[in-house]
Amino acid sequence: MLLGVLAGVAAEGGGSAPGLPLVCQRLARVDDDAWPVFNMASFDQDKVRTFGDFQYSPYWDADKTLVVARRDLRDNTVQTVRLEGRTLTVNPRDGHRNTVVGVSPADGRLHLSWDHHCNPLRYGASRAGFLTSPPAAMTAADFEPPRPLLPGSELESMATYPRFLNNPGGALHFIYRQGASGGGDTYVYRYAAESHAWIRVGTTHLFSRRGSYAPWENSRTRNAYLNDTLFDAQGRLHVTWCYRESGATWASNHDLHYAYSDDGGATWRNNAGAVIADLPKGNPIELADPGIVVQPIPVFSWLMNQTAMCIDRTGQPHVVTFHLAAPERPVGKLAHDPPPEIGARLSLFHYWRTPDRTWHSSGPVMPLRTRPGILCDRDDNLIVYYAAGGKVSVHIALSRSGWQSWRHGEIALDGVSLVDVSKPDLGRMARDGVLSFALVTAEAGGRRGFALADFALLPVP
Repeated sequence: MLLGVLAGVAAEGGGSAPGLPLVCQRLARVDDDAWPVFNMASFDQDKVRTFGDFQYSPYWDADKTLVVARRDLRDNTVQTVRLEGRTLTVNPRDGHRNTVVGVSPADGRLHLSWDHHCNPLRYGASRAGFLTSPPAAMTAADFEPPRPLLPGSELESMATYPRFLNNPGGALHFIYRQGASGGGDTYVYRYAAESHAWIRVGTTHLFSRRGSYAPWENSRTRNAYLNDTLFDAQGRLHVTWCYRESGATWASNHDLHYAYSDDGGATWRNNAGAVIADLPKGNPIELADPGIVVQPIPVFSWLMNQTAMCIDRTGQPHVVTFHLAAPERPVGKLAHDPPPEIGARLSLFHYWRTPDRTWHSSGPVMPLRTRPGILCDRDDNLIVYYAAGGKVSVHIALSRSGWQSWRHGEIALDGVSLVDVSKPDLGRMARDGVLSFALVTAEAGGRRGFALADFALLPVP
C-alpha cells in the first residue's frame, strides 16, 4: 500500500489519440493496493475537488479504510492520510458504498461522506482552515470526528447517494436520498460556515412519491434518480432525473425530467419557467407536475438512471444516458437487468437544452452500457469518456455542428490498464481548462490501484 508522500508519475507517450483533442499531461499514482471491489460510481459528485494548489479525493484502501488523498498541483506529489474507524462496515462488496468530497471556502473545511446504501448517513469534516491554510503534511488530527448533519434527525436513517455541490459564490450544498429504490425521498441541505452547521432547505423533500403511474400497473410509489445536480455561472441550480417505479428492475425507469431553482433549491420551476414546487411551504416536485417531462422515454426502454449532466457556457444542461431506441418487454420473468439480447442494443443518447427552452435529441449515437463522465470544454464541445478495454474511451460532440457531429477514439496510457474512471473535477476545468479525474487501475496479482490524471484539452481542428 502506498501511504505518505508519493512522487507523481508522469505519463509519457501513448497519452493521446489521432483526431482527439486530448493529451494526457500527468498521472499521479496514489495507491497501488486499494480496495479491489470498487472505488467510484456514477453518483460520485464530487469524487475529485481542487482548492488552491491542491486536489483532494477520498477512496477506500485495501483494508476497507477511508483515505484522503491530496495532490500538490505544483509538483504532482501526493500525500495520503488514513481515517481509522471510518471503514466499510455493511456489505463491503456493495458498489453503492462509495465516497464523495466537498469544500466550504468560507471556513476552509473539507467535507466527506462515505459508506451508504439505505443505512445511517455518514458525514464528517476537517478542522476549519484546513483548505485555506493547508498544513505541510496532513494528519488524522486534521479531521474532526464523524457527526450527523442535523442532530437527532430521523431523516438520516436510510441514506444513499450523497453529493456535494457549490454555487458560484462558493456556498456548499448537500443532497442525498432517504429511503429505498422505488420509494425514496431526496433532501437538500445548505451549509452555514459561520456556525459549522447544516440547514435543511425547506420543510419537505425535493421529490414526492405521490401519484399513480398507469404505464407501470398504476404504480403509486417511486423515487427520482438524479443525474448530476449543478449550479450554472449565474447561480441557477439545474436538476435532471428519471423516475423509477419499482426497485426490482430498471425497466420501470421512465422519461427525462428537468427543473431548475434560482434560490438555491427552495422553489422550483419547470422547463417553461412556471413554479411547480415550494419546499419552504411543504410543496415538493411530484409526478403530476406539468412541464417537467422534457423527453418522453417509456418504461421498458431500459433507461439507465443516475448518468451524467454538464452545463455549457450559455447555462444550459446537457445529459448523456443510454437506453433502447424503442421499448421492449423481455419474454419470461422480468429481472433487474435486461437480458443479453436487449442489453446489447442499448445506445448512448445525448439530450440538451438551448436558451429558447427547447430540448433536443441526438438519437442513438453508438452502443453503450456504462455510465460515462461528461463535460463541456471552453468551446462547448461535449466530451464523453469512460474506461473500456484498459483505455479511456472518448467521444466528442462538436458544438459547431449543433452537437450532431461526433468523433470517437481511445487513449492508452503507458504502463496503465484502466478499470474505471470518475466524473471530472469541474472546478479544475473551469479554472485551468484541464480535464482531471480519478482512475482505478489494474495492478499485478489482481490488485487495484487508485490514481489521478490530467488531460490537456486542445482546440478542435
